[in-house]
Formats: sequence, C-alpha cells, structure tokens
Amino acid sequence: MALLEKIRVKLGIFITILIALALLSFIIDPNTLSSAMQMVSKSNKVGEMNGNSISYQDYFTKVENTRNLFENLGQADTNTEEAQMQLRDLVWNDYFDDYVFIPQTKKAGIAVGQEELYDLMQGSNISQILAQQGSFLDAEGNFSREAFSTFVQSIEQDQTGLYSQYYDYLEDAVYRQQLYQKYSAALANSSVLNSLELNQTIEAGNTTADVDFIMLPIGLVTDTTVNVSVKEAQKYYNDRKDIFTQIANRDAEYVIFEVVPSEQDIEEARAEFDQLYEEFRDAENMKNFLTLNSDNSYNELYFSKEEIESESEEFAQFAFPARGQSPVISDIFEGDGFFSAARLIAKKNVPDSASISYVLVSSAAEATADSLINVLKNKGEVTEMQDFGWLTQSVAYSAGIPEFCEALDAKAGDVLKVKLPSMQAIAVIKVLEKTKPIPKAALAILTKNVVPSDDTYRDYLMQATDLADRSEGKFDKFAQIVREEQLPVIPLSHVTRDTRAIGQAENAREVVRWMFDAKKGDVSDVITVDNKYYFVVAVTQVRKEGQIPFEELKDDINTILSSEKQGEKMAADIAEKIEGLNTLEEMSEVLNAAVSHEIGVSFAGTTTALDPRFVGAVAGAPKGKVVGPVTGSVGVYLFEVTDVQSGSYYTEDDVKSINAQYEAFRIQQIANILNKQAKTVDNRAKFF
Repeated sequence: MALLEKIRVKLGIFITILIALALLSFIIDPNTLSSAMQMVSKSNKVGEMNGNSISYQDYFTKVENTRNLFENLGQADTNTEEAQMQLRDLVWNDYFDDYVFIPQTKKAGIAVGQEELYDLMQGSNISQILAQQGSFLDAEGNFSREAFSTFVQSIEQDQTGLYSQYYDYLEDAVYRQQLYQKYSAALANSSVLNSLELNQTIEAGNTTADVDFIMLPIGLVTDTTVNVSVKEAQKYYNDRKDIFTQIANRDAEYVIFEVVPSEQDIEEARAEFDQLYEEFRDAENMKNFLTLNSDNSYNELYFSKEEIESESEEFAQFAFPARGQSPVISDIFEGDGFFSAARLIAKKNVPDSASISYVLVSSAAEATADSLINVLKNKGEVTEMQDFGWLTQSVAYSAGIPEFCEALDAKAGDVLKVKLPSMQAIAVIKVLEKTKPIPKAALAILTKNVVPSDDTYRDYLMQATDLADRSEGKFDKFAQIVREEQLPVIPLSHVTRDTRAIGQAENAREVVRWMFDAKKGDVSDVITVDNKYYFVVAVTQVRKEGQIPFEELKDDINTILSSEKQGEKMAADIAEKIEGLNTLEEMSEVLNAAVSHEIGVSFAGTTTALDPRFVGAVAGAPKGKVVGPVTGSVGVYLFEVTDVQSGSYYTEDDVKSINAQYEAFRIQQIANILNKQAKTVDNRAKFF
C-alpha cells in the first residue's frame, strides 16, 4: 500500500467533487405518479449530442464515478464551485468525445492502434499525460519508468481495484489526447501555403509607404437627406441571417439588499472585543485562547517589519517602534468589518532561509542518528544525506515539519538532531548556508469579525419582502415603487443560463434559474443568495435561442446602412468639389480640411490603427498621384503616396509564424463547429 499512499500524496493535478442529492418524498395516487414521471423524463435531460440524449442520472453517475476515483487518489479541494465546474466539464467533454469527436475521427480515417497506445503507455514514446503525473516522477521531477512499472505490476495485487481504475483512466486519457493530436495535425497539414501566396505575402510585408492624406469623418454631422428604407434594411438582414443568431438570454432589473452589520451590531461587537482584549493581554496559552476566541488562528512564524507592514502598518509600527520597546499589547484596530489587536510574543534576529541537507531515521534508531552526527561533525561523509534546498519558515510549516526551523537558529556548518514526533522519525540536519539574520517578530493576532445580528437579517428581509409583495409580480408596479422610493435599480443585459455571478453575488444561480422560468414583465419573490443577499428581480426582455428577430436589429442595421450611404454621398460631393484640382493642398483649401502624414503604411501590418479600407487603397496606389475619394469605414479619404520603401526584414519564417497562428485559431474553432453540426444541446445550467 506504500505506492497508494504515494499516489494520494502526489496526485495534485486531479480535481475532486462532492455532490449531495436532495431527496423529495411525497404520497400521490398512481395516475398522478404516472403523469409526474412523464414530466420528469422530459425535463431530466442534461443534454443532447448527435441525437444521443444525456440523462441527468447517467451524467450524474459518471461525475460520481470520476469523483470517487479522484477522491481516492488526490487531495484537491472538493468544496469549491470552481472544482465542481471543472469536474462536470471533464465528464461533459468525455460525452463530446464519445458522441461527436471520435465518430468524426473515424470518418476521417484517423485511429490510434493498440501498438501505438502501448508505445505511449509503456514504450519509447511516453505520453505527456503519464509524464506529468506526480506519482510517477523521480526526485528530480522527471518521469520514472521504474515507478510506473512498479505501479503496473501492483495492479493484480491491489484488492481495492483502485489501481486498475486509475490505469484505465490514464489509458483512456492518453488515447483521447493522441486522437486530438493526430486530428489537429491532419487539419494543420491540410492547409498549404503555396509559393505564390508565400512570395506575395513576403513582398507585401517588405513594402511600406509614406502617405499624405485628407480624411473627412463620416457621420460627424447627421445628414437628414439620407434615408434607409425598410426594404433595404430587410434585405441586409436576410443576406446575413446566418450570423444573426443568439443563445437564449434575458434582460432584467433588480434591487439587491446586501445584509451588513448595523450600528448596534458594531457597538455590540466592540463591547465584546473590549472584554476579550483584557483577557488577551493576560492569556498564558495563546494558541488555545485564539482557537476559542479569534476568527483567525495562531501563527507561530516570525515576520520582518516589511512582511507585517504589507498586512497592517499599525501592527508593524507596534512590533517595530521607532523608539523604545514595544508595549505588550497594541491598541485596538478597527478595520472594515472587524476589530483586531496584536500581542508581541517574541523578537529575534532570524535569517529568511537556510540551505540544508538531511537524512531521516526511525525514532527507534536514535543511536544511528547519533552515529551519523559524529561522522558529520568530524567532517566525514554520509551518503544517505539528501539535499533539501533552501528552507524557510513557511516551507517547513506547510510541509508539516516545523521542527526543521531549528536550522534557522543554528550556524552554518552546524549539525542538528531534530525529533519529528508526527512522523515517528529523527532528522539529522546539516546547515550548509544561511542568509543574513534580520530582526523579526512573532505576533499573536486577535481578530473578531463584525457579523449582522438576527434582527439585522430580519430588517433587510422585511425590506426586500415589502418590495416583492407590493410589486405583486408585475413589472409596472415594481418600476413605480423603485422610482417613487428612489431604490437603487441595477440593469442586467443578455444574461445566459450559464451566468453565475450577478453584481457582488458570486453564486447567483438561483436568480438565473428563476429568470429563465419567468416571463417578460414578471417580478420575483425574494431570492436569497449566500445567506447575505436578498434579490427582487424583474424580467424586462426574453430572448429565445436561434434567429435574432429583425425588429431587435433594425436600429443597428439602419445605422450601418445610413453610414454607408452617407459615405457614398460624401464621396460624390467631394469628387464634385475637387474636380479640376491636382494637389492635396488645393483640395484641403476647398474642403477646409487639414493634410495629415503617415509613414510606414504596410498592407501586411497587423497592429495598425488605420482604417483598413484606407490601408488597402494605399497598398495598390501608384506613387506621386492623388487618389480618391475613397470611402473607408470611418471616413472618406484623399491621399497621395509620397514614397515607397522595400526591405528584407519580413521573412519566410515571419509569414509561416503568422500563418501558424491563424491555423491554431481555426483549429480552436473545431469543437464549436462540430458541436453545431451535432446540434449539441447543453442543459446543465438547469441542474447545476
């Protein structure tokens, strides 16, 4: 079981998840049960891919199985929302692979054979998935074939079946990764940059132009003679229907009541802290006192003035006064939502770190430890000694070996015998090198957070309930109340089912779920979030998934078409005004516009802030001739190329590098494309 313990300790890259199911018990007649089951079966679908339904039960079972495996192998935090989301996404991606991606690779004739898989698992071409598993690394952090071989040989002897599950999981992950690599390589290799394209791109990249130009901005003054007909707007919309799509979303307005301590809560907390402050001054067992009375635990580490100052200037000045000695206890400090005070435990000169080597022996072998110490003190060598590197207080405590901190108080060259009761071991430590000792202080910090009382919670809830009750579920009444009482209304725009945070509330899933069950104009009852926020929400717009209606885009389309028409009209007017003129200076006087100058304009440039239509026109213009008017995206241009430079700084490697970036971006879109083709439906937000 030693290997299992090693896996548990080192497998830090896995995430774990703990999901609790709430069970609803009820008594109904058979007919009601039948209809209820039909309703549940319709709404119990987590998603769909390529016509394959994914039920909540199947999805949940896979999540639980993965969680159980990771729980037995890793030590990751199982309670964070982020960890839960990562695990759910991991299982969802497996469904995507099984139902969408792997069938696509088969159509493309891409596969991973058994010999290839064996080579990736145990042969000469070890997969990076294995190479990155902490349980199979040696002391230098490199993949150890011996460690992995030992693991494989132990599978048959493992009665728990955990080793077998772990191996199957790794093999499946290696298989999927190899498929992705081969599929991506096939796509990348299918995009060929031919010699003509390559040479043209290099030439464009090595050609820059200096240009004088006049720009008259479009839309600076509204032209009332320019009109866009409904027919024109409708045609623009119909020609671009494929891009005018959306996922289901909602607009809303809400009032949030954040529960914060009242003045009375603060006064009562101060009175309680004043009493604790006196006990804090005289407490003998500081660790126990803080455990029982403080909202932060006792920290035994020593800190420099700068380290303390980064957390609290007041406590830094208390621990390291400009003159004289520190008092036993600081004044009471009132922070944002808490009271705190510090007590000086000790001060001494301590180095930040020490370079050490060590060897561990059993507690029962103290004589062996003494023998090793004698050898080291007599300048002998102990081959079992291991290099620890640079030891700091934080490293020692986080590693569970605070006893190693004795090395920080020793001198370079000293040899120490340190007992480790928690490990039933003795450490023989040699101090190799130390940083310069600096003044440090150990402080005990008493902190009490100011929390709202039950009465305060009740007051905020009553305010929220009053708003919800008087709104009677109707937006017009909600709007009238918040307007008359000047309540702070916050708008929400395009909220999707996947939205999690609303304002300062980071876990507002209940609010989002209500919004997607509600109709336009509905107002919610009070929705409680994190036992800290009370929401009253009004849905102002409901948008279904699919085509965006023309009416919602009409104003934006009119703006676009109006701008285009204004640009065309301006170009025609300018052409008429400059007819017969030959220089930009003459044209600038007629148009009452300044002549500007730009150097190094390149068609191959990727970071220019210039109008792209203007850049394109410059790239194809002859030198020394006034060109225009040219209608751009933001203005109408007249310009003259004054100089053209050719260089050799833009190379074939530059072209290939940029092309590779484009290819990488296109490959990243493959999942979205495949999901669209598979008509993937993701309903997970309804359940989690």
